[in-house]
Parts: sequence; structure tokens; C-alpha cells
Amino acid sequence: MPTTLDVEDLLGSNVVLVTGKGGVGKTTVAATLALVGVATGRRTLLVEVEGRQGLPPLLATSPWDYQQREFRPGLAGTAIDPADAVYEYLELFYGIKRVQWVMERSHAIDFVTTAAPGLRDLLLVGKVYELEGQRRPDGRRAWDLIVVDAPPTGRIVPFLEAPSAVTEIVRVGPIRRQAGQIEELLHDPRRARAVVTTLLEEMPVAEAREGVAALTAAGIDVAPLVANQVEVPRLAPGGADLLERLGADGLAARAAAAGANASRRTAALVLGLAREQQDRVALQAGLLAELTAATGRPALALPLLTTAAVGAEEVALLAHLAAAQLGVDLAPPPHVTAAELEALTAALEATRDAAGAR
Repeated sequence: MPTTLDVEDLLGSNVVLVTGKGGVGKTTVAATLALVGVATGRRTLLVEVEGRQGLPPLLATSPWDYQQREFRPGLAGTAIDPADAVYEYLELFYGIKRVQWVMERSHAIDFVTTAAPGLRDLLLVGKVYELEGQRRPDGRRAWDLIVVDAPPTGRIVPFLEAPSAVTEIVRVGPIRRQAGQIEELLHDPRRARAVVTTLLEEMPVAEAREGVAALTAAGIDVAPLVANQVEVPRLAPGGADLLERLGADGLAARAAAAGANASRRTAALVLGLAREQQDRVALQAGLLAELTAATGRPALALPLLTTAAVGAEEVALLAHLAAAQLGVDLAPPPHVTAAELEALTAALEATRDAAGAR
């Protein structure tokens, strides 16, 4: 399985839909890919559709709303709300401008979006379609790249198939026409593509495989995968073998010779942690090899971070590491040394290469 990646493999479509099993970090990956998109010169829009406000903290911005707001050069964000999408739809297609207060007072929107989840999904996907079609005064697309923090893999196919369900029910009129146009967008790899994110653990890997298969069956093009929270080897090549040869006594003696006060018990604990970490690295490499072979797609690798929470600094680091693997020049974040970045990048690429060689 080839391990080489190109930025066009991941970001070559107008719309990139980032999905994955809940808890694998798809929101972090969406923010990371958006920063890489900006680094390539693409005017990028990040879109949230689940109402969680998960993206603003990752980019150190105030909460987002339905308006598209540029919060740094080349990067903007918006949170799509089904109710706002209904009002906008009624105004655009039917010229109805004064019904919002009536619908809010009658709770009609809550009823529609709760009782008919397919319609809710259609409204959300329809807004993504409308964003993709926006144009600048000179005729160019308003956004070179739209990155959507999409629903998880368990819901992504029904979410994207909402337009198809509508076309089966509604045969004529503007709703039928727009649903058909949305289908065209979703089934054109030049315009839309899905990115499946996973952890290198058995259940997320299994769901990622199922997600790729389901998206492919639905006619949605699937880009290379993103393996998130990859365990980076802490030892240099041959380091684990050296520790095993030394044993607890030898390691304690080496530490004492270097001026460190380490008991045999402490040395034994260090050896145990080293073995566990090596086993974890080997397990993840095996799962990555299994996943790439089963899906026929290479994977971008993002490291497991040791911080308690992920914020703007961590996303900047992940974007730099992603860019390095994709051949994109992105300035490193100031809080990480060049040597640390080089070591992390080399370790991630080694993990990908090891998986590809299996």
C-alpha cells in the first residue's frame, strides 16, 4: 500500500466532509485541515452543522453563528442552524420575508426539524450546497475550500442521502430541483469528498472501514484517511533492545554513572513503560496496515498530544505536522522547537511507512 500523500488527495475538492466515530477527534481534524488549506493559498471556510460550537475553542475565536465571519486572513467560520436555513430557504425560493416571528412563536421550526430529521439534514446539506455556489464579484467561487465538521460515521450516510430521499418523494417544484442539484454536488469528486478520521484502536478502525464502504456505496468519493492520536515512538531505533539487554540493574547503573539517582525499582518501572509503549506502537502500526489495506487508501497520521486539552496552539502544531506530510510549507508554531518538529514528523512518517510495508 503506497504511503505517499499529496495535498490534492485530501483538499482537492471544493467541499471536504470530515467524519469519524464519535470521540476520535474529527472536529480537531477539521480545524487542522482548514489551516493546511489556508497554507496552500485557499480561501477557506470552516462549517459546523451539529450545533456543538466545537470549532471556536480550537481556533481561539468567539462563538460562531449563521453568518460567515473571517477571523484570520484566508479563514472564516460559520455554524449552520436548521431554523436559519428554513428562513433563508423560504426567502430565497418563495420570497417570504416576514414569517420568522410567526414560526418562532408557534414553535413550527422545532416541530419540523424534530419530527422530520430527514428534512433537517436536507436543510443543512442544502446550505453547504449554497455555500459552495457562492461567487465573488469577478465570478470566482467565494470559497476555494469548504471544510465541514460533518456528523459521525454512524449518521453521515443518512445525512448525505437526505437529498436522494426527497427526490424520491417530491417529483416537481423547487424543492425537487434543488435536491437534485445537491445530489450532483455530493456525487462529483471534484466538488465534494469525505475524509474519514479514526483512532488506531480496534472499534474505531472497524467503524472507519464500515464508514468508507458505506460512503463508497452511496456514491460519495472518499479521500485518504486520517489516523488521529498516533502513539509516537519515544525511543530511538534500537533503544528498546538496548534497554532489554541492560535490564533493571544495568539501567540503574547507567543512570548512576550519569549522575542520576535511580533505584532498581525505578529502573524496572522505566523498562515496563518502555515495553508497553513499544507494544502500543506495534499494535497501532498493525491496525493502520490493516485499515489501509482494507480500504485501499493511505492515511495521514496525527500524533497523540500530551496536553490536557486541545486548543489553538495544539491545532497549529497538528496543522504543521499534517502540512509536512502533504508537502505543504507551513510556518512552525512558535512554542515548539525545530528539532521537536523534525523528530515528530520523522516518527509519524516512519509509522506510516511501517504500516505500508506490512
